[in-house]
Amino acid sequence: MVKESMLAAGESVVFTAHSHWKNLVGPALVTLLAGGAVAVTLLVLAPDPDAQAWLRWSVVALAGLLVLWFGLRPFLAWVTSTDTLTTRRLISRRGVLAREGKDIPIDRVHSVSYRQSLLDRVLGCGTLVVQTAGADSDVELFDVARIERRILQMQEVMLDEDIPAEGADGWRGDRAV
Repeated sequence: MVKESMLAAGESVVFTAHSHWKNLVGPALVTLLAGGAVAVTLLVLAPDPDAQAWLRWSVVALAGLLVLWFGLRPFLAWVTSTDTLTTRRLISRRGVLAREGKDIPIDRVHSVSYRQSLLDRVLGCGTLVVQTAGADSDVELFDVARIERRILQMQEVMLDEDIPAEGADGWRGDRAV
């Protein structure tokens, strides 16, 4: 998330987004399966806490490590990774402990395109490809939610005008709705 203090004078946030929620399905399933495995082991396979203490503690420790590595770590990565479009730049921040950031001035963006798999089309997400001036200039933002809306918002900022939504009728002020 970009702090207000990090914005230049006259710069405002158009949108801030995390990657699509589909990235949390795997970590949630790992957490649920590990919890279920612990419950089954403690209640059915090793019900005697005195005679089978080593087995019980081993299963709990293994499940805890699995949840930390395959459940909590991806969730923290998802929470701490954001893409923000402002009226002047595209800001991408990634990382939990070590941070990585990219700031792309809007006036350097040449084109915006996207890619979607069949699952992405069903879920309304995709990979946003931003091409800028320079060699190796493509920047890819993976699993962007509401991809088509995000492209329209980028085009609005690049062109400095409102783009009417498809199928909208009427006028609002001097611009089409």
